[in-house]
Amino acid sequence: MELKYKQAIQNNNLSVGELPEDAQTGIDNINDVLRALNMLEKKGKKPTAKTLRKLKAMDKWVHYEILDYLHDTDKNVDEIPHDSDEIVDDIKDDIKTDTTTTNDDEKKPVELDDHTKLGLKIEEGFSKMISEKSEWDIEEIRKNNKPAYDLLFDTYEEDEENGITTSNYSLIEQEDLSYTLKTT
Repeated sequence: MELKYKQAIQNNNLSVGELPEDAQTGIDNINDVLRALNMLEKKGKKPTAKTLRKLKAMDKWVHYEILDYLHDTDKNVDEIPHDSDEIVDDIKDDIKTDTTTTNDDEKKPVELDDHTKLGLKIEEGFSKMISEKSEWDIEEIRKNNKPAYDLLFDTYEEDEENGITTSNYSLIEQEDLSYTLKTT
């Protein structure tokens, strides 16, 4: 999906950092939704038309914020049209409840096991952490992603390579209790 706000940034030689706070927040919200959509697609599922319409509306709103910034106007007075947390929760629900057709053509939800649920929690934490920075010490991990911290603590071995790798991220120890977070 091509996003209008990205075109506006590129066409006007802008950086996200110079945009007004509302536009930056809107971009963060769009990125949260895009990360969730990426997880959905990795599970072999497609987003619903409703989710894509909501994402398009958010993109349009951010695009108008950028136009207001460029033209020194304030015509985009409404709030962002959709809450990214609600959209992400809907997408996560789509990921968690897979429907399988039985011989009776009945659909029944398939529950995720505890390891998969833990992995999704850790990955959700990583997606927030990576937007802040890539270098993390163990105490920062504990404060920002408790499930990842607990897993590191439970599996830590002295003088061994320690870390966590998920479908989208890797958090690998570089020095004693200092980690680098990267997208995979």
